[in-house]
Amino acid sequence: MSSSSHRSHIRAAIVALIMPLAPASSWAAGFALFEHGGKGMGFGGAFTAQASDPSAIFHNPAGIAFLQGKQIYLGGTAVMPTWQFDGANPFPGEGVAERDAVSVLLPPAVYYTQAFTPRVALGVGVFVPFGLKTEWAEPDRFSGRFISQKSALGGFAVNPTIAFKLADRLAVGAGVDLRFSSVTLERRVPVINPFTQQPVDAADERLKGGTDLGIGFNVGLLAKVSDELSVGVSYRHRVKVDYTGTATFTPRTTGNAQLDARVLTVLPAQTLTLGSSITFPAFVSGGVAYRRGDWVFEADVNWYQWSSFQSIPVNFEERPDLSGSITENYSDSFQYRFGVERTLNDAWTVRGGYFWDETPAPPASISPLLPDADRNGFCLGGTWRSGSWTVDAASWFVLARSRSTAGVNRDSYEGTYKSHVLTLGVFLGYSF
Repeated sequence: MSSSSHRSHIRAAIVALIMPLAPASSWAAGFALFEHGGKGMGFGGAFTAQASDPSAIFHNPAGIAFLQGKQIYLGGTAVMPTWQFDGANPFPGEGVAERDAVSVLLPPAVYYTQAFTPRVALGVGVFVPFGLKTEWAEPDRFSGRFISQKSALGGFAVNPTIAFKLADRLAVGAGVDLRFSSVTLERRVPVINPFTQQPVDAADERLKGGTDLGIGFNVGLLAKVSDELSVGVSYRHRVKVDYTGTATFTPRTTGNAQLDARVLTVLPAQTLTLGSSITFPAFVSGGVAYRRGDWVFEADVNWYQWSSFQSIPVNFEERPDLSGSITENYSDSFQYRFGVERTLNDAWTVRGGYFWDETPAPPASISPLLPDADRNGFCLGGTWRSGSWTVDAASWFVLARSRSTAGVNRDSYEGTYKSHVLTLGVFLGYSF
């Protein structure tokens, strides 16, 4: 085989393998976070028809119209996912087993609300509506290292909000959703060794889209039909974030000096300018809450417009030959959330909840970046009160169904994923 043919094989391999791995694809499945307040978490996320603390800024902005005085509410949640993967033929093959590295997300939330008149309230919230972190154990030998060794979606939302009481039992609210977001992907770039026709690790690749801004809005309505019954609905608009970042390539030795030299002639410049975008989905939540004595019950239905996520543009300014788009073909999905609360005494309240969360991702999009699946969530929580202070705590155990790539994976990385997630949230509130 001639030297020019060797270089053509290597160049084709690099072009083919960079394109499917743009950093935006780390946003690979339904990973909206719903851990925005301890009380809402205790209800399994079913909080749209109550919205009775400052986390209403996320759940239903109309709720802050019913809050008294000035209130601060802040805390965070530890999100601890666990992944397992069992390979299938033809690649990586039956008997291949992989697991995740220890990975913890710590999304914080801070809210402030103030009643300016008996009918007008203002507030602002800072929280993390979407988040992702996947990292696989033994990255140097991980069979999916050419797809992802480590990926992360970071950022936060700043949500100034205003609410009005239209009547004693009816309020509306609206806010501006300022969405700051960043994405990161680390993986290996493989090339086909023309001497052996086997893939080898040619470079380390780090794709970084750092922190860019998209702007949206949210609105809500809350009606307290009676002392026992309330109804709420909220809408958060989709937000598009355009990323400007870099793709950095660090060559690795393949063990063959001749091949290393040829890879260097076709490997992209060590740093390329990268442009991409993500459209975060809109979602609608509707709920009904019923209070009877010391008990409160709520049921919510949430709809996510994941169908807005059909493809991802990938643009390399210095290498337009590598530019293109990635097909995702997500579908709209629903969440069903239920919660119950009982007040034990003036100091203590306990809660429990359950939710069912549909995945929007087709089998072709399931990958080591985020192996998403339908999920069951089981929730416990409680509140301690003393004077103007409250402490809310809640924990979720989220069990995903086993998910097979069904032989149609976009990256030809076939197998079955299993996962579960444990969360623990603690929030402190103060009224003055």
